[in-house]
Amino acid sequence: MRHDDCRDEFGDIASKATTPSRVTTEPLIHYGGNEPVTRQANGASNTSNNNNSSTRGGEERGDLAIHGFVQRSKTAILDFVITDTDAPSYGHQPSKKVLEKAAKRKKDKYLEACRERRRDFIPMAYSVDGLAGKEARAAEKRLASLLASKWDRPYSEMACFVKTRMSLSIVRSISMLLRGSRSSAWKRRAPDDGVAARASVTSQRW
Repeated sequence: MRHDDCRDEFGDIASKATTPSRVTTEPLIHYGGNEPVTRQANGASNTSNNNNSSTRGGEERGDLAIHGFVQRSKTAILDFVITDTDAPSYGHQPSKKVLEKAAKRKKDKYLEACRERRRDFIPMAYSVDGLAGKEARAAEKRLASLLASKWDRPYSEMACFVKTRMSLSIVRSISMLLRGSRSSAWKRRAPDDGVAARASVTSQRW
């Protein structure tokens, strides 16, 4: 639930920053053919008949695809992960380090395959309390820049808007895990233009 709501929130804002047709969910990540793929030490991939390989061509999917997000005429694949940085299994590791490791696991799994298809890959690592990893924060800033350009609003306002919306989506999903949804017909109410976004940012500051 946390994962899907975070993905949907980012996708909803991205559709406003670009166009709805540029944003798709669960894009296929092709490795080529149907042979198992093994990863070499240098990050390269090759096909093998080893049955222990867990990744097969054409079976893996990302969470979100945004065309023209990082570079013009190039698709970016985003894959989200929500991590409990306070879990006992992480010991006394700093939250930042836990998120870095979560993002690295995603890159080890998908980065090379996306590059082979001339796509950008962005691991979107978040903690359960809304802390964003390095790559996720950079993606939020890029999204804020696109919104500022389209809505003709100051970048600082849009950066605050995106960061707040993403944090709230995670907190909201945690609340739903505890008590369940109050309504089965709940609909997202994100602002549709720069004026509404500015009003929401102003009210949050107060």
